[in-house]
Amino acid sequence: MRIRNVIQLHTVNRMQAFGWPLLIMLVSLAIVLVIGGLVINVATSQGAESLTEARQGMNTGMMFNGAIFALLGPLIGFGFTAMGQYFPLALGLGLTRREFATGTVLVFVFNAAFYAVIVTVGKVIEVATGGYGLGVRFFDVVYTGVGEWWQTLIQTFILILGVALVGAAITTAFHRWGQPFLWVFWIALAVVVVGILAGALLSEGFRGLVVDVAAMGWVPWMVVAAGIGAIGGAIWLALVRRAQAR
Repeated sequence: MRIRNVIQLHTVNRMQAFGWPLLIMLVSLAIVLVIGGLVINVATSQGAESLTEARQGMNTGMMFNGAIFALLGPLIGFGFTAMGQYFPLALGLGLTRREFATGTVLVFVFNAAFYAVIVTVGKVIEVATGGYGLGVRFFDVVYTGVGEWWQTLIQTFILILGVALVGAAITTAFHRWGQPFLWVFWIALAVVVVGILAGALLSEGFRGLVVDVAAMGWVPWMVVAAGIGAIGGAIWLALVRRAQAR
C-alpha cells in the first residue's frame, strides 16, 4: 500500500501543516500576555491589594479563554480539508480509497498527538510560572483540561482527533450525497439544539437532567468525546469507499 504517499500528500506543505498553526498560536499567546501585562500594570499603580485581585480575577476568568482555538481551530478543520481538498487529488494521482483512508488516519493521529504534546508542555510551563507571572491562562483552560497535565494531554488528543474524524465524515457524506445532505444535516442539528434549549427553559425536570449531564466528571466526558469520535470515524470509513470526488 502507498500509505507513505498519502502522508506526504498531507504534509508536503510544511508551513501549512505545522508552521502556520504554531505561528498563529504564538501570536495569540503574545496578545494574551500583552493584555495581561496591561492589566497588571494598571493594578500595580493602585496598590498591592488591587494587584492580587487582578491576578486572581484573570486566572479565574480566563478558564474559558477561547484564545487556544487559534491553534485548535485549524486543527479541528483538518478533517474537512483532508476530504474536501486532498481526497480528489489523491484519487487523481491513482491512490485507492483504502490507501487514502489509512494514510489519513495516521496523519490525524500524529497531528493529535503532536499538538497535544505542545499544548501540554505549554500548560505545564503556564501553571509552574503562575500564568507567566501575570495570572493569565492560554493553555490551562476548560477546553483542553484544567486538571493534571496528563488529563490535558488526553483531552487535547481526543478533542483534535475526534473532531477531525467527525469533520471527515461530514465532508465524505457531502461527497456521497451532495447538497441535500448538508440541508438535512444542518436542519437536524438545529432541531436538536432548539429542542434541548426549549426543554431546558420549559421543563424543570429536563433542566435538571441537562445540569446533571453538564456536571459529569472528567472521565465520563472523555468517554463521551471518544465515543463521538469513534462513531464519526466508523461512518467516515464506511462512506469513503463509495464517496465521489467533487
